Amino acid sequence: MRSAVAQSKGGDLVRKIEATWDPEDPIFTPRERAALEMASAFTNDYQGVTDEDLARWKAHFSDEEMIELGTFMALADGFGKLVEVLGLGDAGNACEVEI
Repeated sequence: MRSAVAQSKGGDLVRKIEATWDPEDPIFTPRERAALEMASAFTNDYQGVTDEDLARWKAHFSDEEMIELGTFMALADGFGKLVEVLGLGDAGNACEVEI
């Protein structure tokens, strides 16, 4: 069962979720691509973020939006690590409801 939000957004939302592995997919807007790139850099190599990266992202987001995105990324990344540490990410513990 998909969430009510996913159902109300139709197929585009589902296609975007499925395409997140490829931020260059044309389904994404330039702003969405920037957010995906920022999230990838944050989770994979946050110490490697350059001034050029920040300038590119700031072309799409205000300072307030950058802080909001960064805060959400920190929460999501930290929650993922907590799930792993507690062993809750095992396939046997997966939720039956799709998001």
